[in-house]
Amino acid sequence: MAWNKFFRCLRQPAITSVVVIALALVAVVAVPSLRSRVSSSLDSGANLFLFDDDPSENASGEASPEGKDGARAEDKKSSGFKRVITAPVRLFARLFRGKNNNEMAMKKASEKDLEKMKVIPMSRAQNGVIADAGSGLAPEATTIEAAAKNLFDEAIEMHDKGRLDGAVEKLVAATVLQPNFAEAFNLLAVCYDEKGQYRLAQEEYKKALKIEPNNARFLNNLGYSCYLSNDFAAAVKYYNKGLKITPNDRRMHNNIGLAYGRKGEYDKAKQHFVIAVGETGSNLNLGYVYSQQGKFEDAIKHYEAALRSQPQSLPALSNLAGLYERTGRLREAATLTEQYKKLAVAAQQKDQTVDQDQ
Repeated sequence: MAWNKFFRCLRQPAITSVVVIALALVAVVAVPSLRSRVSSSLDSGANLFLFDDDPSENASGEASPEGKDGARAEDKKSSGFKRVITAPVRLFARLFRGKNNNEMAMKKASEKDLEKMKVIPMSRAQNGVIADAGSGLAPEATTIEAAAKNLFDEAIEMHDKGRLDGAVEKLVAATVLQPNFAEAFNLLAVCYDEKGQYRLAQEEYKKALKIEPNNARFLNNLGYSCYLSNDFAAAVKYYNKGLKITPNDRRMHNNIGLAYGRKGEYDKAKQHFVIAVGETGSNLNLGYVYSQQGKFEDAIKHYEAALRSQPQSLPALSNLAGLYERTGRLREAATLTEQYKKLAVAAQQKDQTVDQDQ
């Protein structure tokens, strides 16, 4: 009976139309792809007729400026009429839109963003500052730097104990881990210098200088390495570069003076020696330079000048006595040797007395 009544009702055109529309709505809502198409069609239809939700806002979401003739008030009146007429369309658009498109897309985007924005674990730097993603220091980089620093510290201990080969191994590993570790390259070069491998040493000094080109200490070390390998012109070049950075470095003035002396440029050598060690020291250094070059008479003159300005200079007495003996002036050599022994004993006793007082 119930079914008969239902089918009789369906014979009426109005009821049949309502049922068909209801079934169509259910089908559209149930099928996501169809619902999306209908939603987009309704949205595009609304956009076609400028059916904005808020006429006081422009496309960017900012309030539109008012015109000089009050055109904005007229827009409000006309837009109110549009909102009434298009209300059913907008209602259906919202109904069909649901959460399938924009909200789901936003959810997926949020998940991707969160995956990318995972917080890097914080680690405390040596200076006590917390290092995180904002500092630009990744934990992997921090770990590598720490490992390189540990190798460097171990190399220093080995170098101080004279274990140069072990120090070299540690330093090579440290520079592989951290290619911008200038101090590691410098110490590696020092080890090569002490092993007599001057060419290797100079290559490592240059690597350190590529990282820190204005490091006067590295330039001094490279100049000294060149001096040890008898490349005195290169030594002068690097010392001069270093003196441009630290013009009052007495050690570098002394070193460049030695390099100039070995080049035979004695006047330039003396200028730098005076700055480094004063007049007496300058004569001592020039005496040493001349004696190394076999110019014993010139060496004797400078040692004698140093002894006149400082009669109790032990280096002057010792070196001059050796030169006198070498050149056949044995009596003068013996006299200076005896004088040297007395002064050396007195100096030793003085040092012992100072130690006891302390």
